[in-house]
Amino acid sequence: MLRILIIDDTPSKVKDILDLLSEMRDINMNLVESAVSVQDAEEKFSKVQYDLVILDLYLPLRHGMDPSPDNAITLLNDLSNEDELMMPYNIVGITRWKDADPKYKAIFDEFLLAYILYEECSDDWKLKLRNKIDFLRKAQKSLMNQEFYDYDVAIINALQTENRHVKKAFENDGWEELKVPADHSTIYYTKQIFNKDKTYRIVTCSSLQMASTASAVLATKVIYNFRPKLLIMTGIAAAVNRDDVNLGDILVASKVWDGASGKIKTDKEGDDVFYPDFHEIPIDPDIHALVQKMADNRGLLDSIEAKYEGHKPAYKLNVRIGPIASVPAVLSSQGEVKKIEIHCRKLLGIEMEGYGVFYAAQNSAHPKPQYTILIKSASDFADPQKSDDFQDYCMYTSANFARHLIYLIFDSPILK
Repeated sequence: MLRILIIDDTPSKVKDILDLLSEMRDINMNLVESAVSVQDAEEKFSKVQYDLVILDLYLPLRHGMDPSPDNAITLLNDLSNEDELMMPYNIVGITRWKDADPKYKAIFDEFLLAYILYEECSDDWKLKLRNKIDFLRKAQKSLMNQEFYDYDVAIINALQTENRHVKKAFENDGWEELKVPADHSTIYYTKQIFNKDKTYRIVTCSSLQMASTASAVLATKVIYNFRPKLLIMTGIAAAVNRDDVNLGDILVASKVWDGASGKIKTDKEGDDVFYPDFHEIPIDPDIHALVQKMADNRGLLDSIEAKYEGHKPAYKLNVRIGPIASVPAVLSSQGEVKKIEIHCRKLLGIEMEGYGVFYAAQNSAHPKPQYTILIKSASDFADPQKSDDFQDYCMYTSANFARHLIYLIFDSPILK
């Protein structure tokens, strides 16, 4: 549905325009607003991005002041120059003054904007405005039905510190901050990367807090705003079994689920028992195969490990692929870990965000990400000895492994 703003201080003309809109098919009158001055209109532009603005040439700057065509031009310039104002997708000028100075028409022409003469006794202005609105309505419907990808890769993180390592992995230089209209809670960074004479676009960002709810919201915003082919989350996780995983190892989820999903019942002995109801979301087999290929590349893993200059574990860097559970809290209790592990004997790790990301990708509007990948390195074992000693190293290894995997995917035929 089109969001329409009428900017006009003449009640009779506004009524005629509203009557025309009310007669048109697929126009929701609840989405039609009006403003009577430049100040009034700019207040609305600071909050809403309109599909169509019907702009009177003679406007007062503020309510109660005399109208002037200079004020409409001021509004157009403000929309062009002020980042706080959301530029509407289309603007149509309308005036009842036949003898208006041609210079104002010329300024509308400079902006490539339509300019209609309004006459009460004529239907010509109605025909032109109706045709414009029909065109916009059909264009909007076509756009909503299209399934096209915009960005090639989106990498998201739960923490800003994790996101800094993502930007470093793809070289800090060249990242540009991107503002998304009406989204003031997330800072997005984009850049172009190159591989074998092809250019790819990448976007990255981090959440304001940890856990699956926040990550699901962030993933949904990224999918909606950027339509990525690949959606990847990197960062840190807790490993489960010391016999299978060393500190610093890169954990890639073969499947993820909400470890807290289920029911708690009191048994006959009076003990509370957790009965899980897991909905597992698996990784794509093609991605699994590429990850395994990288896991077998000893030279690559040694190179990633060697390039880190800080404190790191006394183990060779390895990649482990297996089930990862998302839980709503940081765990430093082996008892709580066992409650999850008992339902999945091959449990590889525990973290807080992956399921939210996978669920958002699986249930988003089309086009959905072709592949969703969770890559987190083991910074502790979710026990009382939990520490932050290797968190920075793990953020580094997960981000750099993701970078190499992305280029491997680019070189493969699986990305459409």
